[in-house]
Amino acid sequence: MVRYLGVGRMLQVDPEQDPVLARAVTGTLRDDWRPAADAMASARDWERRAYLVLALAAAAARRDVWLARPGDPDAAAVHAAMTALQAS
Repeated sequence: MVRYLGVGRMLQVDPEQDPVLARAVTGTLRDDWRPAADAMASARDWERRAYLVLALAAAAARRDVWLARPGDPDAAAVHAAMTALQAS
């Protein structure tokens, strides 16, 4: 179980239920953007992409080093969601 403090609460990701998100969150918390980028690239439907963006935004609120990828629309989406979560 991957646990991390999101915006305002503790969030949990079960690696058995969602291994892609678990790797992405773990990578984000370790300042490694590659698993998050891979997760976003593999998400084809909008509901999954929205779920990933919000989960990664919550994790990135603690560790946002990987968001510094100029020109990457996925990183920009996660950064925008993170900013919105922090403002609310």
